[in-house]
Amino acid sequence: AQDAAVGFAKRLRPQDLAEVVDFDSRVVIRQSFTSNATELEQAIRRTSAGGSTSMYNAVYIALKALKKFVAANVDEIRRQALVVLSDGEDTSSLVGFDEVLDLAKRSETAIFCIGLQSHDTSSSRGFREATFALRQLATQTGGRAFFIDDVKELSNVYQQISDELSSQYTVGYTSKNVRRDGTWRRIIVRVERQGLAVRTKQGYYAPTGP
Repeated sequence: AQDAAVGFAKRLRPQDLAEVVDFDSRVVIRQSFTSNATELEQAIRRTSAGGSTSMYNAVYIALKALKKFVAANVDEIRRQALVVLSDGEDTSSLVGFDEVLDLAKRSETAIFCIGLQSHDTSSSRGFREATFALRQLATQTGGRAFFIDDVKELSNVYQQISDELSSQYTVGYTSKNVRRDGTWRRIIVRVERQGLAVRTKQGYYAPTGP
């Protein structure tokens, strides 16, 4: 798993920034945002598996960290993505799923989720709930969810995520609905070309105030 994550980090461009967050019963930022591939690799090598799972806490903290990056102008606008690797249900988070999903929907971050499952756990209720949570986080933010039962598949999954992040389009529009009521507004994007699948965030919250 570490080797696959290191391979993903090495594919980042010099202008890209990445952070490494490790979570079990606690959430630990192993490396704050940097473009230094060596520092990222060292942080990934320090991660460990074991204990309970505080995935919602980790996603919440990561999204809050990404929110601090505010572009001063159009040239500084960056794509933001979060890659979540988890092997089971959340068992120890203080933050609930609904709160995390709401924050994710309000963010400009595409979440890519990787669920490691085994034949022993894939049919359990807890893992079914975890699968639902990962799918929701990915679908609502325009990301993608992967579920694998062999850690050797991770390199290919990370490669797909890397390829997708490097070939995205930004589409903007101005809504005809001028009400500043803070309500959730659904977005649907379609393409005329056959054989293509569109992945985009499912909507946005309208602004509030004057």
